[in-house]
Amino acid sequence: MTGLFFGSFNPIHNGHIQIAKYLLINHLCDEIWFVISPHNPLKKNDTLLTENKRLEILEAALTGEKNMQACDIEFGMPKPSYTIDTLNKLSANHPEKTFALIIGADNLRNFHLWKKHEEITARWPVFVYPRPGIDISAISHTHITKIDAPLFPLSSTEIREKIEKGEDITDFVPAHAIKSILEYYRQFL
Repeated sequence: MTGLFFGSFNPIHNGHIQIAKYLLINHLCDEIWFVISPHNPLKKNDTLLTENKRLEILEAALTGEKNMQACDIEFGMPKPSYTIDTLNKLSANHPEKTFALIIGADNLRNFHLWKKHEEITARWPVFVYPRPGIDISAISHTHITKIDAPLFPLSSTEIREKIEKGEDITDFVPAHAIKSILEYYRQFL
């Protein structure tokens, strides 16, 4: 099974990598594709680094990681891109693959607002990883699987704030990506 880890990855951080490794180590997925979303229709994009720079950072971050790759399919799709459209396109382009969606527990609060959310859960398994302060114990759905991946102490937003303040982020982002993260975000923020 190919796990599709959708996100802005603004920037990618070690928590994203830990979640992917958890899914691989526990044999829930055979590979993980990090699908960069150019713009989440439910979020503001005023602090969003360009999609090509985020792709460059993501590819650097995945250097040496087995069974993980970047996916830029949404770059060529109408914007805003919707998960259902991306899932349909990937399924059509790769009929030999079985896909699953990977989302954070915070996304479940707004999942009912997603375009064709019921079709998503009917057609593809959904793995939900924990997020600080969000209780997912009551979730009960046939196609939604709660995973017990480790919690990461910081979000991408908090990492951007640290960069803006000039604080050290070395322990929070992949080593192969730190140079480009600092370069791009210092110019941007």
